Amino acid sequence: MTNEDLVRAACKAIWSEHDLDKADQYYAADFVPHYPSVGMAPVAPGPEGVKELARSILEGFPDYHETVEDLVADGDRVAARLTLRGTHTGPFGGAPATGKSVEFTDVTFVRIENGKIAELWGLSDHLTLLTQLGAMERG
Repeated sequence: MTNEDLVRAACKAIWSEHDLDKADQYYAADFVPHYPSVGMAPVAPGPEGVKELARSILEGFPDYHETVEDLVADGDRVAARLTLRGTHTGPFGGAPATGKSVEFTDVTFVRIENGKIAELWGLSDHLTLLTQLGAMERG
């Protein structure tokens, strides 16, 4: 499996099919996440941190899924541009459900080590997310 295949498979299995048990297959035991925390607790390390993050997202957006738009690999690094979609039917980040559908972009860089995702830097377009949820207006 190439590094691109690994990232694509992890996005599909965990973030689109919601098979959280596969986090152990795709993420290293000492996985280090680097996410900005916007209204959520920091992501814990390791596959368990990935599972906790996925559960918190799925609580608010049970139909959450990701579409891989672009993947670029260089050595042990893979960059991905993703489109994230879901319907806000449960609590998320302290906000009650709005019933609104969202679609926004995420850019993620991962480092692969020994066939698993060892480190990840992700940045989502939270301005678009919050605007679509009605939590803020674009000025």
